[in-house]
Amino acid sequence: MKRPTQEGTSRVETRVETRVETRVREEREAQFARNMDAFIRRDYSVIDATMRADVVLEMPGSSWLAGTYRGLAEVSRSVVALRQVFNSDKKLVTFLHGGDHMVVRHAIAVSGPHHDVEMNLSVRIGYDEEGKFATINVEPSDLGLFDYVVNSRLDEPDQSQEASSGR
Repeated sequence: MKRPTQEGTSRVETRVETRVETRVREEREAQFARNMDAFIRRDYSVIDATMRADVVLEMPGSSWLAGTYRGLAEVSRSVVALRQVFNSDKKLVTFLHGGDHMVVRHAIAVSGPHHDVEMNLSVRIGYDEEGKFATINVEPSDLGLFDYVVNSRLDEPDQSQEASSGR
């Protein structure tokens, strides 16, 4: 970035990344990869261990998943609910770091009773001083389509009830 000096000339400002920043960045990325593996395996205790007790998760939109979840118990339930509607296989994962947060973009597959849609998901994680998740913001690249597919699950009759009633 060029900044003017007192004489009106400009100088180029450079920023050298320190070893601590590199180590923190690498650890955050590795932690997210472990969480993705745990999400795929449905091993939610691994994910829970990375979050603060007062973690906050925000999910925009109009689907039944949308809302603000506060505290480890609520956020854990929302993670389990997210797993019901989407899957990720660690394709196209990119990381962007800045201060006490990291933004992860990755490819997901969203499933409804008649739909399987691929899109990107953006997850912005805010960290506390101990490296635990303090805030999580989840946003699909196509929020309208995501909401449509997720809400279409509500329109389908429960197959287990139909089977037990003889239909």
